Amino acid sequence: MNAYDVDWTTGHLPGQVCGVPGHLTNMLSPDSETRSKALEEFYAEAHDQGAVDPCTAASLPFLFAMADDPATPDRAEIVRLLYSIGRAALDRDPEGVYFTVNGVESRAHVEITAAMPERADAFIRHAADPDPLVRRAAIEAVGLFLTDGERAARVLAGRLRAEDGIVERLLAVRTMARLAGRLRETGPTVMAWLDDLIDGPARPHADAPVRLAALTHRALVAPDRNTPDLVPRAITLLRESTLTPTAEEPCEGCRWCRTSSSMRGREAAPTVRPTHLAVDRFDPDHIWEEHSPLSSVLRTLHAVLGDRIPDRTALLVAQLTSPDAATRYDAIAMAKDLPGPLPHSVLTRLLDLLPDDLAAAQIISGGFSRWQGGQLTVAPEDTELLLDTLTDHMATLRTTHGPDVWATPNTLIREAYQEAVMTLADHRDPRALPDLIRSLETRVDDWRVLYGIGGYPQAADRLVPLLAEGLRDIDPDRPQAPIPGGLYLSCLAELKNPIAIPVITDTLMWACRHQSWTMVTSALDALATYGPAAQHTHTLVRPLTDAPNDAVRTAAQATLDAFERKEPQPTRSGPENGYGQEPPR
Repeated sequence: MNAYDVDWTTGHLPGQVCGVPGHLTNMLSPDSETRSKALEEFYAEAHDQGAVDPCTAASLPFLFAMADDPATPDRAEIVRLLYSIGRAALDRDPEGVYFTVNGVESRAHVEITAAMPERADAFIRHAADPDPLVRRAAIEAVGLFLTDGERAARVLAGRLRAEDGIVERLLAVRTMARLAGRLRETGPTVMAWLDDLIDGPARPHADAPVRLAALTHRALVAPDRNTPDLVPRAITLLRESTLTPTAEEPCEGCRWCRTSSSMRGREAAPTVRPTHLAVDRFDPDHIWEEHSPLSSVLRTLHAVLGDRIPDRTALLVAQLTSPDAATRYDAIAMAKDLPGPLPHSVLTRLLDLLPDDLAAAQIISGGFSRWQGGQLTVAPEDTELLLDTLTDHMATLRTTHGPDVWATPNTLIREAYQEAVMTLADHRDPRALPDLIRSLETRVDDWRVLYGIGGYPQAADRLVPLLAEGLRDIDPDRPQAPIPGGLYLSCLAELKNPIAIPVITDTLMWACRHQSWTMVTSALDALATYGPAAQHTHTLVRPLTDAPNDAVRTAAQATLDAFERKEPQPTRSGPENGYGQEPPR
């Protein structure tokens, strides 16, 4: 079968060339980089953001042929692609008409939806493939594309009995539960199967993680099973799933059994069961990924519990105190989904994890640091606990890594420390000042502290000269790079100390000479915040009402108006957290 023998013009405008046949050909290349690029380009052209266009439908015979051939490299990626295409087609209205990115009318989703059940036997074969990565995608496809619900249930039940990998077994349970939602007639069969997994006799394929998944999905499928004993039973199964200490040798493909983040003063490798933790995708540079297969089950359980905050709190505490590091890391992210301020018990468990470097980076950066868009809030009565604990954590890091820990090359340590400082700065805590000043003095990541120093007017005598030094390095032709000059001026405005006015006026004159109108406008805005206190600068400002730049003329008039007001006007530099504009990314 040759991809170039097919007419690929359907769905394209006249004269347009479809690159899909070339992508399909290159997906069989012996070179792994060529295959990877071809798959990426196929997604971009034929399946971008779930697109299912005529060229997507025309690709199916070739993709199925690749998936069926044991010699095809990257077969798991092909089966996953087929599953994704079929799922996207099913999500579309069968009566609807859609348009390709070229603006051509398309009903390819109907053709794809019809083709997937016809290939049911292929997906069943792939679900028993020797490669577990092939099986994962195929298991989900069996539950989604088979029209014979009872047959699909038998296949999935068989896969659970045959599988020895936790990922595949949890997928079988989840897919079976989704089958009941897709084909209502399978509901009694699925419910009986889940009941047997939960309360039936002990069997190798029905261990604690599988029973936890079954318990969760049964409550999802049948809300009447969301009973008061759901969370206590789930916590018991979670503890059984993560209780066994790690073996001497790391599990296959898992280098993190022996070496993860460190807890100072003792070894803190994750104590996980090799049969449980499949961390082949774990990467500390991508900490937003889930580290444990069980976490998808636990996230589903939180969704089932909804607004039952006491139950969700108890579950989170169990997750955060688990001996399994992967479970703890993922629980940090789930804590952010809890509505309202953190319950005290959850907050204390989170803070207990700070000695773990990876956990600290997750908790502080993604949770409490407003600069990073922190999603964790605490009750007013717990604010002091948070700030005191962060201060102690910073002191421990300085003891361990030296006084220049702000600039340490260790990414996790540096991120956790810097964001702890900025979290203190969010609350105008004076204990952040030494690090804020040192960063400005050394110019190490000083762009970061500029979003917090405006809240320290008591330290203006130290901060204003440092800000002036930063302004002297601004390039008039590139006032936004590498640090926006307006950001320095916003900080001077926020400090509200008269000693900043000469620095602002010097900058204004410098910017006028260079006709750097962006800087001129920022300097005028900064002067305006001082109101009558800066009135003596009106001889510099008044001529600018005739400047050749609209923004400058408007800002100059607003500044003159501010000089006449009785009360200084609030800073126009940004939101109430005092950080000014959005930080550079």
